[in-house]
Amino acid sequence: ERLAANGVDYLFANGGTDFGPVIEALARRQSEGHNTPQALPIPHETVATGMAHGYTLVTGRPQAVMVHTNVGLANVVMSAINAAVDHAPILICSGATPLTEGGHLGSRSTPINWGQDMEDQPALVREATKWRAMLSYPEQMASLVDRGLAIASSAPTGPVYLGLPREPLCATVDENAPPPVPPLAAVDVAPHPDAVREAARILSAAKNPLIIAHRSFEPGQDESPLAAFADEFAIPVIEFWPSRISLDSDHPMHAGFNPAEDLKNADAILVLNALTPWIPMHQAPGPDCKVIQSGPDPLHQRFPIRGFRSDVSLAGDAPEVLSALGAAMRAGWNGARPADLDARHTALADQNRERRAQRAERAANPGTPMSMEWVSKCVGEALGETGIVFNELGVDPGSMGRTRPGSYFAHAVSGGLGWGLTAALGGALAARDSGKVVAACIGDGSYMFANPVACHQAAEALQLPLLTIVMNNGVWNAVRRSTLEVFPDGYAARANLMPVTTLEPAPDYCMIAGASRAWTESVEDPNELPAALERAINVIRTEGRQAMLNVRTGTGAGEGR
Repeated sequence: ERLAANGVDYLFANGGTDFGPVIEALARRQSEGHNTPQALPIPHETVATGMAHGYTLVTGRPQAVMVHTNVGLANVVMSAINAAVDHAPILICSGATPLTEGGHLGSRSTPINWGQDMEDQPALVREATKWRAMLSYPEQMASLVDRGLAIASSAPTGPVYLGLPREPLCATVDENAPPPVPPLAAVDVAPHPDAVREAARILSAAKNPLIIAHRSFEPGQDESPLAAFADEFAIPVIEFWPSRISLDSDHPMHAGFNPAEDLKNADAILVLNALTPWIPMHQAPGPDCKVIQSGPDPLHQRFPIRGFRSDVSLAGDAPEVLSALGAAMRAGWNGARPADLDARHTALADQNRERRAQRAERAANPGTPMSMEWVSKCVGEALGETGIVFNELGVDPGSMGRTRPGSYFAHAVSGGLGWGLTAALGGALAARDSGKVVAACIGDGSYMFANPVACHQAAEALQLPLLTIVMNNGVWNAVRRSTLEVFPDGYAARANLMPVTTLEPAPDYCMIAGASRAWTESVEDPNELPAALERAINVIRTEGRQAMLNVRTGTGAGEGR
């Protein structure tokens, strides 16, 4: 009930011996007409946590997960790391070994209650969560849930953990006790006025300013705050490894997804909530370039090593930062917008239009076997402007054509695999009644990491019409690429089969999905892909069931890790 009071719609649950009192209480309170989140049985912990993550991305509302003691929590760790790096507010709960060996309702009753005992169970998720607590008395439940969700939703947002031993879960509470106070208000941050003025001065004086954005559009926003700002001040935007699209891809100031070329000429850079705005080993701004780091935690303090320059640090989400910067920059105009901004805007718009044309030209070549760019183009055209993509090493946002904020989500730079399919399930749950088609675009290695049997079972059980597109190249391509990057002329590069990279022989991925009654099709001829996508989407729209395409690609597509 307290989860519901905090706006939580679903409890994504993977049950165990600690769930008895939870199940009994849910059945009783729901029969009495009390408001509780809908508890969904999800057959694997990474799927449950990924679904909560994806649902939160689409709706902007924090969700809750509950798993079984330490063993269930251990399976959550990777998903919690992804949620932490992506700032996803999730309340992660797990049971805890009963504290007593007898004498209480809920005392230890099976050998695993001894085998699962730990000195410090919250340590499993300590580095991936903002807050951790253990329930000791039933009267604490409301305040701990309130506190956990308020902290999860406070800047910078992220996952929290609540441990639930069985004895307090089995205890009774006084139904006549005063009702809890309203839920706690979350905390936002805003940039300091002095820092805003200095950043505005730097950007206004710059001849070649640049914005590098990673995550500046939040769920629930009506429109991207970046669009108007970049337009008004004629500043190009690079979206480098974006976890979500912040700007329409055809916006005149959208300069693409690779900062290498623009970094060389930039004399001022505004970084919008990017842990990694560029790769120093390959490119970096010039020594005289001023860098403004911004975000809820602009220095990303929880990461031990991060050496990116920051001449000015602005604390706040993109709407607050851009609004404050815009006001400060306009204040220096003396009532008239500088004429040189129009000329810069025109030149940049022409340059960016040419870049888009070049990307479109590359994407128009199907390749043999088919390229990631071709698949991305076909997916973008098939989904149209209303579709939603969850991408994990499956498609290239620069080749998809017209993408919009809220239409594209990608795996966090933490790199925990299996996120794409699981998060897409949560996104499909959130968008189920919207008429939007949700697609998981994933590499073949990522597909295997997602516990696909559990994913397809959940999709069928919950009637989620998800489109899964597996980019099947039979190789851990990111492992292969990273090896070639370090040893371009080494023995591995000359080997007929690079060690520790093959995924052959490939399973029949269509049979895995088909076991849960999914519509499936394999595609090898690139010219057949558009029609196959049309057939899959038609099944989703007319039959309301999941569909899968197994797409055979070259080694330039569908990286696994």
